Amino acid sequence: MALKILYEDKDIVVVVKPRGVLSQSSSSFEEDMVSLLKKHLGRDGYIGVIHRLDKPVYGVMVYGKNKKATDILCSDLKKKNIGKIYEALVEGLPSEDTGRLTDFIKKENNNISRIADKNTKDAKEAILEYKVAETKHSESKDITRLRINLLTGRHYQIRLQCAAHGFPLFGDYKYNKRLAKEKSEYDKVLTLAAVELSFNHPKTGENMNFKIDADF
Repeated sequence: MALKILYEDKDIVVVVKPRGVLSQSSSSFEEDMVSLLKKHLGRDGYIGVIHRLDKPVYGVMVYGKNKKATDILCSDLKKKNIGKIYEALVEGLPSEDTGRLTDFIKKENNNISRIADKNTKDAKEAILEYKVAETKHSESKDITRLRINLLTGRHYQIRLQCAAHGFPLFGDYKYNKRLAKEKSEYDKVLTLAAVELSFNHPKTGENMNFKIDADF
């Protein structure tokens, strides 16, 4: 698989992760971004994982090419100094054109998460902001394109919160309950893409911003 590299220097590499590819190495024999990047750099190349995208999600990612750069960017991520903008195609229409969703999410052992009471053990606060970018009305359902500013990075957060608030993603076989009964032309892929990534360069401090178009 050919890598789509948006930027590369001695410290970082910014790439577009395709759908169906893992963000990092796993115990399976599936192709993953770390392995692909090591093929690009050479077997002994260093690739540091800073953030992740779910396997079916398409979008922009940054990896560190040395430990120092990776540590700085991981620290920036914890301090919420890395900006991540997503686009999603959802069914239904939020009650407001812009809004903030705040929930508590608990990760379960079966690779699924659920909305939980804030006092639930191990439940973590999940916050995102959204803006309606476009809406198409039809007799059967409204189709809405959202731009989402992800303020926390919880397990399956965008997919779970959108579904819980009444506008599930097309193609989301985990949280869109309609898919158990019927499928639409939009359900061929999960309609979620990380379209914008911004951060300060770990060495120079320069503000870096990368944008791509959603492929749905």
